[in-house]
Amino acid sequence: MADNQLRVGEAIIDLLAREYGVDVVFGIPGVHNIELYRGLHRSGVRAISPRHEQGAGFMADGWSIITGRPGVCVLISGPGVTNALTPIAQAYHDSRPMLVLASTTPTDALGKSFGPLHDLPDQAKIAESVCAFSETVTDPSQLPALIERAFNVFTSSRPRPVHIAIPMDVLAQPCAPFARKQLAAVKPTASPSEILRATEIINSAQNPVVIAGGGCVNAGSELVAFAQALDAPVLLTGNAKGVMSSSHELCAGNCLVFGRVQRDVESADVVVVVGTELSDTDLYNGGRALNFTGKVVRIDIDPEQISRRTSPTVSLVGDAAVTLGELTTKLTKRKSHNGQTRAKTWREHARTKTNIKFQPWLQAIEDTLPPDAIVALDSTQLAYSAHWWLPATQSRSWLAPYGFGTLGCALPMAIGASIAAPSRPVLAIAGDGGWLFTVAEMAAAKDLNSKIVLLLWDNRGYEQIRESFDDVAAQQIGVDVSSHDPVAIAKGFGWATTQVTTPEQLATALQNSFAANSPQFIRVVAN
Repeated sequence: MADNQLRVGEAIIDLLAREYGVDVVFGIPGVHNIELYRGLHRSGVRAISPRHEQGAGFMADGWSIITGRPGVCVLISGPGVTNALTPIAQAYHDSRPMLVLASTTPTDALGKSFGPLHDLPDQAKIAESVCAFSETVTDPSQLPALIERAFNVFTSSRPRPVHIAIPMDVLAQPCAPFARKQLAAVKPTASPSEILRATEIINSAQNPVVIAGGGCVNAGSELVAFAQALDAPVLLTGNAKGVMSSSHELCAGNCLVFGRVQRDVESADVVVVVGTELSDTDLYNGGRALNFTGKVVRIDIDPEQISRRTSPTVSLVGDAAVTLGELTTKLTKRKSHNGQTRAKTWREHARTKTNIKFQPWLQAIEDTLPPDAIVALDSTQLAYSAHWWLPATQSRSWLAPYGFGTLGCALPMAIGASIAAPSRPVLAIAGDGGWLFTVAEMAAAKDLNSKIVLLLWDNRGYEQIRESFDDVAAQQIGVDVSSHDPVAIAKGFGWATTQVTTPEQLATALQNSFAANSPQFIRVVAN
């Protein structure tokens, strides 16, 4: 091989580092993807090794939320990809960028069922349904254009994961360093006539409401300016938590799941819906779409999303920040303070409706949570109420499995977040059931000396599912599982540990843990 040549695997990493600013990848090295690891050290790219590919995907997703850049996974063929499908699907459902690079079956055996190790009938096809696109590349010259296409998806449209599979023999082929293939990509913009029509509707509103979703993650200042000019309360979906600070008087927070709030929104004369699916997980009302009685102005970068679950009066296909900015310049500013009153009413309603057994625990967390903290949540009872109870003062600081609702993501997402922002405190909240899904990543956190506090809400099984069995008068089966001795497990992974039984003890434990510079484990023995 000539001195100026690379192998295809290292040429991919070289291109990503040189042209796209990639400086960290997540994955487990194996015989089948060594060529993707070759030369990482020369490219200055850091390799993070989880204990399972599911952990790699969740770490990449958590890292992506904090940085706003695509998390990159480097996986082996077959089980490496199938193990990571859950976090890939989570990133898909929550519209986040992820680049999945994986080896696949050698070219001469692709799709032939010869039975090589890690063989799948069609690896790209398996990942296709949860990716913006999924391709198998047998010609290395195609790679620069595919990588450029992926980054255009990440930056110019609704971000979604991309999977690129490269046969082992192709990864090992010699090649010259790749040159970036520049492909023009422009974000869609709403037409001036539709902007004008939307402005007329919004200016006529008497009790307007704004619903902001994850599509506003980069539009925080524009959202605040728009809401202030309109004097409208802003309801945030889970993926938008922090986009508008919880302390802002117009921020109604994440209380759209409450029936009273939904009824108030439905009766508003104008509702502006920005960057959200208005999905079942945003509303949690049994699958019922909101029945708006007033006019609806909807803003979304995805033209296919613009008419789902509602028929907007005006549809504005475009970037949230740009579109909100244009609208704001044309608004007739008002100062009635009605928006502040409605936002406060909804916030207080959410608190009064929070299960009383969780309230003192949530208050203990709120009282001790550092203002710059990152919070990662799993699917567990305490976390469900934390969505509307706990504050978030800045965008990209709240991590949760909203769209896919999986278990086990909090710990690895917290690790990814800690890698992205090592100086910030990170709190992960998980239940004892979901924690066991990815418990092995405690070893990865210890290796990285991550500044993570893991709060384990231990109700000795699947309490939410127990209650769900009771709700439909079915005999409880399979819900009384146990992690037996979580503190001993955490100690075995080298974490500092504390066990608490009261909210007062939790507050003290959190204060001490946030002050530490190593992984901290707090077990809450829930009644």
